[in-house]
Amino acid sequence: MRFTRILVPLDGSRLAEAVLSAACSFAFRLDARLLLLHVLEREPPNAVHGEPHLRDPEEALDYLTEQAERLRRHGIGVDVHVHERAVGDVATAIDAHAHELQADLLAMCAHGRSNLRSRLMGSIAERILRGGSSPILLRTVRRPEVSEFGLHRLLVPIDFTHDIDAALSVARTLAVPYGAAVTLLAALEPPEVTTSRLLPTTSALTRQYDRAELGDRLGQLAEGLRADVEDVRAVVADEPPTEAILAAADSLPADLIVLVTDAHGGLSSWYDPSTAQQLLRRPNLTLLLIKEL
Repeated sequence: MRFTRILVPLDGSRLAEAVLSAACSFAFRLDARLLLLHVLEREPPNAVHGEPHLRDPEEALDYLTEQAERLRRHGIGVDVHVHERAVGDVATAIDAHAHELQADLLAMCAHGRSNLRSRLMGSIAERILRGGSSPILLRTVRRPEVSEFGLHRLLVPIDFTHDIDAALSVARTLAVPYGAAVTLLAALEPPEVTTSRLLPTTSALTRQYDRAELGDRLGQLAEGLRADVEDVRAVVADEPPTEAILAAADSLPADLIVLVTDAHGGLSSWYDPSTAQQLLRRPNLTLLLIKEL
C-alpha cells in the first residue's frame, strides 16, 4: 500500500491544523503530496472551536494559500482546493473530493467530545470511515498545542478473520522509511460458554493451547515482516481485545495505531464495538484506519 496524495480537510481552526504535523511527516518520508481542502458549510456557525469560521470562498482560499505557502517553505508539495458551493453534508463532500482528487489517504482530527461542535467533527470522521473507502489518518486532539509527530513505535492489532495483508502492507510502508519498530498484537478470544463449563484444569489447558497456537501464527507473520523491518515484536494478550489495544498503546507507547475496519463500515468483529470510541476519546493519539474491501 502506498500513500502518495494526502487530502487534509481544514476548517480554519488551530485544532484542525493539529493534524498537519503528522500529514507533513508522512509527505516528507513517503514523498507524498498534500491536498488542502475546505468545504463551505450551509448555515455555518459564527465560530469553530472558539475561532472565526471560514464563511466565504475568498476567505477560505486565502487561508489555505497561506497554509500551503508555509508548508512549501519546508519542501513539501501542496495543492489547495475550496468547495465553493455550500453543502449541508460535509462528510459526503470530503469523501467525494477524495475520489475526485485521487487521494489515497485522508488526514484529519477528531476533536474529542467536549461540546456539540466537537461531536459533529468527530462524527464527520466516523461517517467518512463508514461511507468512504480511503484510509484515514486520524489524530485525536483537545488542545491545539500538539507535539510534533514522530513515528518510532507502530502498533498493529491483528485479527486473523480479516484483512491481515492490508495491515502488514501499511506496517511495511511506514516502518521502513521511519526506521520504526513494529508490534503485532493479537488477543485471545473470550472463552466459549462450553469451555467455561469444563473442569478448571481442562479449561486452563485449552486456554494454553489456544494461546500457543495464536502465538505461533502471530510469530510467523512477524518473521515474514522482518524481511523488511528490522525490529518486529509479536505479543499475545490475555486481556479482551479492547483492553489489550489500549494497554499496549499506553505501554509502548504507540506513536501510531493501525486498525482495519470491516467491509460494512464498522470495526472488525475482533474489536469490542467501543474500542474506536475509547481511542477517539483519548487525546494525542494518532490512528490509521483502513477499510477492508
